[in-house]
Amino acid sequence: MADWFFELVPQHLLTGLLAIAFVCFAPGNALSQTTLRAHSQLLGAEAPFSFPETVLAGPNGDVYLLDTDLLTLFSIETRTNKLNRICGPEKLSSPSDVAVDPKGNLWVLSALRSKVSKLNRQCDVQAEFTSKSLPLKIATNSFGEVIVLNGSGDNLFDLYAADGKFLRGFGKRLDYKDEATNSELSDGHLAADRAGGFFFSFNYPPLIRHYGRQGNLIREFKPESDVEIGPPNVSVRNVGKSTVVSSRYQILVLHMTVDSQGRLYLLLSGQNKMPALTEGSRKLAVLDRDGRVLKKAELENNFHRVAAGNRRLYLLRNRKPIRLDTYAMP
Repeated sequence: MADWFFELVPQHLLTGLLAIAFVCFAPGNALSQTTLRAHSQLLGAEAPFSFPETVLAGPNGDVYLLDTDLLTLFSIETRTNKLNRICGPEKLSSPSDVAVDPKGNLWVLSALRSKVSKLNRQCDVQAEFTSKSLPLKIATNSFGEVIVLNGSGDNLFDLYAADGKFLRGFGKRLDYKDEATNSELSDGHLAADRAGGFFFSFNYPPLIRHYGRQGNLIREFKPESDVEIGPPNVSVRNVGKSTVVSSRYQILVLHMTVDSQGRLYLLLSGQNKMPALTEGSRKLAVLDRDGRVLKKAELENNFHRVAAGNRRLYLLRNRKPIRLDTYAMP
């Protein structure tokens, strides 16, 4: 596999609000530190965003951002850099996560309602199903099927067909003898491979598992880190009619994605939960599918989310000042 590094190329403005810095992967001997200018950030005072929870790349060249504060879904047309509001509370009910399938259909999770809805570009419901267990996150695989990460129940994952039909449950849950702790520490991230399977990162232990489409465990590995990850401290107590969960643990994999060549891109933190989620990370690691490190980079800015698609890598900072930086890949 060829070596490559980040090389700065001209930046492009998005509707006067968002400037995306385009950076190429090019042959080289090292993955050098990026140098992204301050004017490539989304200006917080003018931005139409409050909290873009996540970013993902669609198959038709669009990039999607879900703002869970505004309950609104946005898209960016990468050919024109035009920002569009797709729909909001008038059609979306408490959206918490979003995925896009190979045909460009949008799948939106409402964890509060345990509902997953398949939407067209006008946000009209094409299919819908109710999750069997407490849903935390969703992803779509290369067959257009929907993977649901469960916060409770016997199986860590459920798989649904493109029409919403339940196919199978699978995945061994790590049992901490308490449902709230199980849900907290298993609320990791999903990244689909190109063969119908996917990668999953646990909050704790700091492991990544690779599953096949049939639910078989292909491999498991711990990403390399110069930060020692200690055991978690999660406590649950009842206060009146409410349950209070106090948690303190380190998050190693802040977010991850997979590119068309099967390489994993990890935002690595190692900080305790709240500073990790709030501050983001500058550490980017690129791994092969077996978990071997190909390259590492120290980014110029902190980011919270990473996505791959359209031969580009997208890095999102979802706290103010919000920014979306884009790196072109061969």
